[in-house]
Amino acid sequence: MKAFLWISLALLVGHYICLPVTDPDLWWHITAGRWILSHRAIPHEDYWNMFGVGQPWRAYSWSTEILFALVDCYGGDMGLFYLQLVFSVALAGSLQYVFSKIAKDWFIGALLGVYVATSCFDHFTLRPQVLVWIFFAFLLMTVDRIATSGLSRGRGSAIALLGSLWANTHLTSALGLGALFLWLLPADRSPTAWKLLLSTCVLFFVGTLVTPYLGGEWITFFAKSGHPLKYSAIAEFQPATILQYSTVFMLLALVSLVVAAFTSRTVPSVGRSILAGGMVMAGLTAVKFLPFASIVLGALFCVWWRDVACRTTAVPEPGLFEALRRLRDWCSGLSDQTLGACGFVACSIAVVNLSQLVKEPLNLSYVPKGVVDFVEQHSLSHPVLNEFGAGGYLMYRFSDRAGIPSHLVAIDGRTNINPPEVWQMYQESLLGKAGWHRFLDKVQPQTIIWRQGSALVSLLFATKQWCRVYASGARESDYVMFIKKEEFLRRRTEFTSNNCMVESTSVVVADSPPT
Repeated sequence: MKAFLWISLALLVGHYICLPVTDPDLWWHITAGRWILSHRAIPHEDYWNMFGVGQPWRAYSWSTEILFALVDCYGGDMGLFYLQLVFSVALAGSLQYVFSKIAKDWFIGALLGVYVATSCFDHFTLRPQVLVWIFFAFLLMTVDRIATSGLSRGRGSAIALLGSLWANTHLTSALGLGALFLWLLPADRSPTAWKLLLSTCVLFFVGTLVTPYLGGEWITFFAKSGHPLKYSAIAEFQPATILQYSTVFMLLALVSLVVAAFTSRTVPSVGRSILAGGMVMAGLTAVKFLPFASIVLGALFCVWWRDVACRTTAVPEPGLFEALRRLRDWCSGLSDQTLGACGFVACSIAVVNLSQLVKEPLNLSYVPKGVVDFVEQHSLSHPVLNEFGAGGYLMYRFSDRAGIPSHLVAIDGRTNINPPEVWQMYQESLLGKAGWHRFLDKVQPQTIIWRQGSALVSLLFATKQWCRVYASGARESDYVMFIKKEEFLRRRTEFTSNNCMVESTSVVVADSPPT
């Protein structure tokens, strides 16, 4: 019954953080995966961006891109949603398992696993980074075992394997290497401890070289190292605020760890303290690092629990430790019937809510499906000027099943492909700054797909050269479409527009775009 409850908690938390598919980068990952499957090779240059085509590009997430492309091919939108659900349950279950192993206590592991997985709510989407969070947790568990029991052949193999899996999934394997180094950093000058540290780091680094690019991902990583500051307008690179769900969870975990450490006089080592502080600062600077910070804090809390539990004898530890121990003892005293009932309730809640989510597997407020359907149904002219978040989906829709594009996109979510000057022009258009028209002059669009709440939309209305012929809704986050006035007048029987035709007072609004 305890195992059943443990699994039920993973299902419940996994369901809670899994919402309809929204991630804008998913679609260019699928497109790259289609290209890889069709060509049976890994791309070394770009094929989809009108200003980056032919430029060097590494598909550093190729392994998950293949997975996404296969699921999309055979399962469609519903398949992608179920894959996202599998990722969420795997994340929750993995964190529970890892923390249980580090703390040597299944109750504390389950408690912290639920807490840290829930803290990822704001950042969880169907993207390769979710697998990286899982790899990061298992890396900390393995490194902690090395610190306490030494480097065996099995643990060394696990470190190299994690390095290779990470490097073939995402670009951030340097974070894993840094965390490994600081976790094992010795407090003295012991040659044995330093040998252990260097050997483990070398194994992980060698693992990261086992990729189709033979470690070329490191070059891309250093080339992109300044992107969180350079592209701070992108949501995942923006600084954290106290109003964000995940920020509050991370700060509460930090405060709990500090209180626990000082009340029990069990302070983490210098290296581990630097690791925690560095991850917290990185998370506060760019929100995409908040899950890493929460995982590190959870692992350090488990180490604290294990160390205090080992030295506690007849005299109870005051404060947080004693409160958690009493809670654990109370839960351990529950009957199998009570535990089974709790697990059944958790599973029932997940199943009932899941039945509502599967009705709309895609969040069409973020996925511009309706507006692209409109483009294709009316055979609108290209090039298309698009908003940054829509670029990945346009890559997906303007490419065939082999990933070969019929039209190139103006800008997309791959920040290492968009030239700096194009990004600057895009920002001017998005914010309505002086020179906002430079992006339009650069692309020479015939059709524009943009977010309704952007300043550019108001500017397009003011120019009286563009006619709005479609809107996916009335909210600022919804997409609208403009075509040139000349084309609108030439095809006026096909469209209505509220800014180009006096006798027309409506615009095509699709609350539920056609499938």
